[in-house]
Amino acid sequence: MNFSQLNFGVFAIKIYGLLLSIAFLIAVLRFYKRIIQKDFSVEFFLHHFWRWVLGGVVLGRISALFFEPQILSQYGLFSFFAFWEGEIYFFGALVGFLFAMYLDLRKQKENFLQWLDLAVPAIFLGVLIVDWAQFFTGAIYGKETDFFWGVQYETFGVEILNPVHPVSLYAFLAHFWIFHGIKKYEKKLEKFPGKLSFQAGILFFSTDFLLQFVRGDNTFMLFDFWRIEQVFDVVMLGILTLFLWKDKK
Repeated sequence: MNFSQLNFGVFAIKIYGLLLSIAFLIAVLRFYKRIIQKDFSVEFFLHHFWRWVLGGVVLGRISALFFEPQILSQYGLFSFFAFWEGEIYFFGALVGFLFAMYLDLRKQKENFLQWLDLAVPAIFLGVLIVDWAQFFTGAIYGKETDFFWGVQYETFGVEILNPVHPVSLYAFLAHFWIFHGIKKYEKKLEKFPGKLSFQAGILFFSTDFLLQFVRGDNTFMLFDFWRIEQVFDVVMLGILTLFLWKDKK
């Protein structure tokens, strides 16, 4: 494949931000529909939803600054509000959203794990859209490759001019496989709150850890080998594995 005739330029960055917003909106609408289908409290969702979104925006922006520290050096104390630089990190926003949801559910003595299992299919639906957004805009791209399926971008932000691994397409295929498994085993695991979420999360972060090795875009590196995203993956894998182990006991 060859994208040399397509010069997205700065427009591609704006399109990427728009697609992230669309992915979030579709995931939320899917989550809301499932709340109605499974007879969960719609009133509770509507009353607390804005707090969950706020938590997602705050942590998503902080994550963007963490993964792109050059924004801090350029804008200083105003970096948090410079959304035209780095925008909002999708997975940081997801963690912030879920953490705020956890706090509200815990306060109301609701079962967070049941809500989390309810949200997992909607989350992965949003992730699949993000994968395509990253692929088409070149927001995340791979290392150089001689394979025939290599993709060549000609757009602002992609520093490699030769064909590269379509790492976001690899991610899409892996995430689609996880999404299919979620739909297949969802009913079977309904009696074990959290098990569906933990297993899906372990598969997701394991996949992301491996895919980081073929990424070609610049992110913060540790010891010139490990990406900061991989550190996050390892932390999340440890947490989810611990929860799954405790759940089995």
